[in-house]
Amino acid sequence: MRALLLPLLVALTARGVRAQASVASELWRVAEGTLIVPAALADDGTGAFWTPAVSLAPDERYRMGLEAVYAPTEIGVSGGLFGFSVRAGSLGTVNLTYGRLGIGSVGYTETSPEIVGGSAVEIYNQTASIGLAGHIGRGLTGGLALRYLSGRMGFESHEQVGVDFGAQYVFSPRVRVGASTRFLDPTFGDNTDATTYSLGAEARSRTLDAWGTPATVVVRAGLQASGTDEHSQLLTAGFTFGGVLAVDAGAAHESTPADEVWRTRLGVGFSARQFAARIARDGGVNGFGATYRFSLTATFR
Repeated sequence: MRALLLPLLVALTARGVRAQASVASELWRVAEGTLIVPAALADDGTGAFWTPAVSLAPDERYRMGLEAVYAPTEIGVSGGLFGFSVRAGSLGTVNLTYGRLGIGSVGYTETSPEIVGGSAVEIYNQTASIGLAGHIGRGLTGGLALRYLSGRMGFESHEQVGVDFGAQYVFSPRVRVGASTRFLDPTFGDNTDATTYSLGAEARSRTLDAWGTPATVVVRAGLQASGTDEHSQLLTAGFTFGGVLAVDAGAAHESTPADEVWRTRLGVGFSARQFAARIARDGGVNGFGATYRFSLTATFR
């Protein structure tokens, strides 16, 4: 099964390996499939990986996030993310992230399914970033990040540096919108295939009474486009109960010049004091190859 993993990965992402620039970013699309919140609005411990516009609240000193991504059986992708945000006085919030995803035990084949040689084919993507975010107006938060990416897929390897931008605007305590880039090549050269552009919106209801517990309904929508005429739309809805339990579900529609696919999203979150844990599941392309994400965020005041 592992000998056939590369074609399966192509089927999972519904994109294929476009160019050398994509070697440094393609696997992160697998992890992105588990996001309940649109990438442009990510605000948990590893949120700065998805958008540079992650700023701490006035009463927060720093925030840490750990995340494990696992796609078993058919796909076999595994890895994780680490994020650290710290208040830097009047400068705003400094965000540091590091992440790595890879596929292990993949053999090289030629004209038959038999594996050639005893060594495995290396497939991994990793990225590190440092960013700065802050409040630049009433309700408006902006940020930028400098990212270094590297990756290998079989015999193809690539390294690149990107500069990303993000913004979030809060209309009210119940409505916010955001926009961000990821893996943006500031020269708009050969690495533009790896770039994605994201928009997101979120609306929350007033506090409701759910069997004696305060509850909130939240609806989110996201749009994303890449440098290769590929687009996706995300729609999720959820409930929060007493600020302790959150349950979310939704779906994403992805389209390429050659195909269209649907991906389901499910998520459950728990919060206790300064800690928050979340478990999320992506149903995979048309139900094939589920991906799971386990995350923990700690906020210190």
